[in-house]
Amino acid sequence: MLVKNWKIRKANLIDVNYFHQSIEQIHSMKIQFDVFTEQFKKKLKNKNCLLYVIETTLGSQIGCICCEKEESFLTSRPIIQIKEFYISPAYRKLNIADDLFLFIYEKSIQLGMDKIEVLCNLNSTTTQNFYSQKKFIPVKKLYVKSI
Repeated sequence: MLVKNWKIRKANLIDVNYFHQSIEQIHSMKIQFDVFTEQFKKKLKNKNCLLYVIETTLGSQIGCICCEKEESFLTSRPIIQIKEFYISPAYRKLNIADDLFLFIYEKSIQLGMDKIEVLCNLNSTTTQNFYSQKKFIPVKKLYVKSI
């Protein structure tokens, strides 16, 4: 039996370094820390943004998630979009992603959301499999053009 030695809490400013490193890992790119910090502060204050950290009982951050509430023309209730979701590599085999997703799923129900949406990279089969196991259905592609 696996003993759960972690807890989920709202993110705060002391988590900026972990989020910064995590998002750099997700996107395989360097992000200017001062620019990231300003955006992180804005997200912490934004009532439509949900930032959570999962950490060990000793306080080490081992995962994080960033979601945003969105209004849709297609439904009368808002939706949740998972924008970033990261689990530290050493902890990926411990079902931590399942726990963090379940937390967001239950939070979405509490908030009266209609559905959860997520975007993931086309070549990230592990991520796609994770969401498929959670009964997500692919419905569209995202096209991006840099300006």
